[in-house]
Amino acid sequence: MIKSKSEKAFDIFNVILMILLTLMFVLPVVYIVSTSFSSNVAITKHGYSLLIREFTFDWYKFIFSAQDLFVGSMFNSIFMTVTATFFMVIVTSLYAYAVSRKQTQFKTFFVTLLIIPMLFAGGTIPYYLTINDLGLMNTQWAIILPSSVNAWYIILVKNYFAGLPDSLCEAAQLEGANNVQTLFKVVFPLGFPIVATVILYSAVAIWNDWFQASLFLDSAHKNLWPVQAVVRELNSSIESLQSAAGSGSDRVNAEGVRSAAVVISTLPIVIVYPFLQKYFISGVLVGSVKE
Repeated sequence: MIKSKSEKAFDIFNVILMILLTLMFVLPVVYIVSTSFSSNVAITKHGYSLLIREFTFDWYKFIFSAQDLFVGSMFNSIFMTVTATFFMVIVTSLYAYAVSRKQTQFKTFFVTLLIIPMLFAGGTIPYYLTINDLGLMNTQWAIILPSSVNAWYIILVKNYFAGLPDSLCEAAQLEGANNVQTLFKVVFPLGFPIVATVILYSAVAIWNDWFQASLFLDSAHKNLWPVQAVVRELNSSIESLQSAAGSGSDRVNAEGVRSAAVVISTLPIVIVYPFLQKYFISGVLVGSVKE
């Protein structure tokens, strides 16, 4: 098929636009990675650079040796991310399966309950007061429990489950399976693409979140902070880096430590993403469209 001049011009424009957007997204990452492996002298002399200058692991060694808070926060983030994502998958699957079945009573009412909070949010102050009244302040459960339910994820999974043949569930129930067994032995394995999408969405959101920690975990409970909250503090307080370095503070470069902290805190999600990416596109597409 021969393209017209306007179509060719549009294709060229798209290519140029995608190249520019790619550079906008990739270059900051390259700058941060190269700075995290550059020496103090190189960073002081050249600043941020696309190329690594005077390769060193000093900033990574500093974080893992002097910054005990950072190392502990990594384990806090792993615990909170894994626990909240696990609860998210269980709650989402149970709710989505219930509202996707035709025989469920008051199904419209329960679907409406999902839509209302998506349109009308209570706000930060009521959210804070609720967590405080539940006695969850300065505990990791203040972050885990609210992150275990998301109305949009439930709708995605519900649409996917509703697209599965009813005969599968009926056959399982004829064999004596109850609803829970039907969900986790029949529906859940078939719906794994959308479940993997929810896992990816949820894990990335929880891992990258620092705002809830700033609300519910005060400075007296830094040992409970997630890694992103610690990275935020490192990015906003050069003095904390100097005091942590002690006698070697003259050799500590704040930009190098910050860059290394960003790389370390981002690495786990970067490692996990390729394993779930193959389910991502198909899961979102099928879960978002109800035929």
